[in-house]
Amino acid sequence: MRNIQFAGKWREFFSQQGVVEYEDFFEFDQEQVVNQNTKRMVAYFTLGRGENRREFFIKRFKKPHFKDTWFAFRNFRTICSQGRLEWLSARTLLDNGIGTYIPVCYGSDMKGPFEESSFFITEKLAGQCLADICNQRWEQLQQNEKEMLITHIGRLARRIHDAGISMPDLYVWHIFVDTDSAGNQKLSVIDLHRMKVGAKLNRQLEFARNLGAFDFSMRSEYFDDHLREIFFQSYVGDGIEWDQQQFRTKINARSAVLASRRRRVKY
Repeated sequence: MRNIQFAGKWREFFSQQGVVEYEDFFEFDQEQVVNQNTKRMVAYFTLGRGENRREFFIKRFKKPHFKDTWFAFRNFRTICSQGRLEWLSARTLLDNGIGTYIPVCYGSDMKGPFEESSFFITEKLAGQCLADICNQRWEQLQQNEKEMLITHIGRLARRIHDAGISMPDLYVWHIFVDTDSAGNQKLSVIDLHRMKVGAKLNRQLEFARNLGAFDFSMRSEYFDDHLREIFFQSYVGDGIEWDQQQFRTKINARSAVLASRRRRVKY
């Protein structure tokens, strides 16, 4: 059984572009592939012309592993495709006032409870990836601008956790920063396929692992000890439910584990 779910007036927009049926979305080839493997691919594409031109990203999934299907069921207590999982995850963040990519639509091709394929489409985010900011213009930022940015990221991480959400893939390259003409910053987090909702068991360890992942991704040539401390203190805010030193120790331990297992990403 195939179905497509749209947000807002997007059904009308895609219909005007001649993209209507499931096959139109899944087999659309006027796109630029960003990355892919045997189970998943991500591509960038545009539709429309002039003032109606829009930019999108699409994720396509094929016959996911059972562990991914089980993860989706545990997360939202319903059988759903990987495309719908991403849709639900994005909606959960937005409903909690947390920036992420804006869902446009998703489609699923299911045979009973089993997924044959699915897709998830989002609008292209405004702003710039934090990793690109570091690479392209970090040296141009004033110290107070760097401190303000890292403060906002620490507060973003805290809002995510206060909502009972765990983000195992909270990395520098998964944060987008949109700065308006007045200097106000809007942050968004992307890559939600391992996001967990309703985190209840061993929250301290779960959240420390999230922050440890972010610490691991903070390259020392951009983020010195002073900025790392600002990040931690911004997260802590008025206080946390655990001993701060123990929590910090768990964060550092997770960061060290990742450093021992993975090559640091260059950006």
